[in-house]
Amino acid sequence: MMHKLSPLFLLALFIGGGCSQEPRMYKVTGTVTLDDEPIQVGNIQFVPSDGVHGAEPGEIKNGKYELKAFEGKKRVEISASKIIPGSSTRGAGGEPVPEEYLPEIYNAMSELTANVEPKDGASIDFKLSSKKSKK
Repeated sequence: MMHKLSPLFLLALFIGGGCSQEPRMYKVTGTVTLDDEPIQVGNIQFVPSDGVHGAEPGEIKNGKYELKAFEGKKRVEISASKIIPGSSTRGAGGEPVPEEYLPEIYNAMSELTANVEPKDGASIDFKLSSKKSKK
């Protein structure tokens, strides 16, 4: 004996039943300042502690950033470089080369953290100090 399945039943089964949901990314925005001045150009990335996903990057422009990140606790790395007057660092042709000017405690050895909540538009600001350094 053959039974006919209702099209609505099949639709409900397809939508609610056999489909797995991928984790969702959420929009995060904020400001980044150094000694109360906006960082003009730089990079920011949220590094998940779960080891499942890669870093979630964003660009800093005029002290503001925007990125997409998965929910959860992150280690935050911020970097910014510029040509430093009087520096002896030179390129192959003798031209000045941009150098990282943020203390490593904000990038390579970052101790900054953020917690991404499951909602779009969360604002997370970072107020950095040039006087802070790794002990």
